Amino acid sequence: MASIRWSEAMSVGVARLDRDHQILIGLINRIDEAGEDETTRNRVLPEVLAILIAYTVFHFEREEKVMRACGYPNLGTHHEEHRALTREVQELQRRYRRGDPDLGRNEILTFLVGWLNHHILLQDMDYRPHVEGSKVADAAAESHGEFDLGTLLKFRAPEEGEPA
Repeated sequence: MASIRWSEAMSVGVARLDRDHQILIGLINRIDEAGEDETTRNRVLPEVLAILIAYTVFHFEREEKVMRACGYPNLGTHHEEHRALTREVQELQRRYRRGDPDLGRNEILTFLVGWLNHHILLQDMDYRPHVEGSKVADAAAESHGEFDLGTLLKFRAPEEGEPA
């Protein structure tokens, strides 16, 4: 798979939400560039899954805060989609922790690319007309703070026999 590059066509019209979406693209590219060796299985996948758990909670809260502030009429449906995606991410992490031999780089990449294509590039675009250029949307997004990706990228799964 070729690296995914951000483009303005992906923008939902709120800079903070776009930056959040760029994090997801970065995670996709991180897995894609890592290859299929043991390092990917033992380091990159647990790192990405840990970031993804924190990311989903943080980003979905921010996105729903913006939608609520702007009176987005389909917030309930969008919230349910967020809940379903969160459950899927949690299930991927459970499977990884159980040592599921069928869960690998390709399945996680397929899930993340599907998330990008279906949720961000299709469903999120539905709220764009309600938030784009809105000072209320920008203020709501800004008030949610920063996703601390730098700290999470320092995450490293412990080696076997090493304390967690």
